[in-house]
Amino acid sequence: MPFAQGGCPARYDACLHHANDDPRTPLLRANIAGLEARIEAARGRGGHAADAVQLLVVTKSQPASIFAPLAAAGVTDIGENRIQSASERRPLAPGGLRWHGIGSLQRNKARTALATFDVFHALDGLRLAERLESLLAEGASSRVWPVYLQVNTADDPDKGGVAPDEALSTLERLAACPHLQVLGFMTMGRRAATDADLRATFCTLREIRDEAVRRGRGSVPPSGLSMGMSDDFELAVEEGATVVRVGRAVFRDVGKQATSLTSTPDPHGDNVAERDGEQT
Repeated sequence: MPFAQGGCPARYDACLHHANDDPRTPLLRANIAGLEARIEAARGRGGHAADAVQLLVVTKSQPASIFAPLAAAGVTDIGENRIQSASERRPLAPGGLRWHGIGSLQRNKARTALATFDVFHALDGLRLAERLESLLAEGASSRVWPVYLQVNTADDPDKGGVAPDEALSTLERLAACPHLQVLGFMTMGRRAATDADLRATFCTLREIRDEAVRRGRGSVPPSGLSMGMSDDFELAVEEGATVVRVGRAVFRDVGKQATSLTSTPDPHGDNVAERDGEQT
């Protein structure tokens, strides 16, 4: 099983050189700087905040031409939720980006996901884990795929993931999958939830993580918390998020510049639900 591959690294510098002249690049830089400031402010307010928070830029609804400007703006990690689309779009992007899968994954698409994503945030149960482990072990491969175990702490019937009271036992059973490195846990809040409900959703995931770390598992503790999106990332940061998945706030006003660049639709663009990280 080969490692996931991006665009040609030899073209990386050339991509960035041209992207620096793209009118979207300064807008992206400004939006990202504003988000980073909001993240730091939330860290200062939160009694459970992590030492550092990674901004994962969700690009699923953007044209493929956005990848080079994002890289030029300093972005290193991007998230996509549709496997087929991501597999087609990745070769068009600069090679220096890390690709994160943030949407639900059917087992029959597991091989494509492994070839496309560097990190996966939506491991929703043991059946999928067993399928991934089987593929990763082919040919005595030494590849280890970083994943987050998805937990439905919002008790939302529209979301996947294991139940909170099954998270720790599932984590223990994942020890039988040596080719999967569990970085931590992922969750999503309900749509239109109150701040109190969102905070409870994030707090529950943090408590699960804390107990998992206390028990110990593998050589690397599962200390990551992938939680928080455009509408609620500040609450998530206050409650301990180590990764926030943000799309709309990154691209505010950027689309206006894109329409001035071309009137030809991008065949690799996704017409998907607006909410970042939504599993459709």
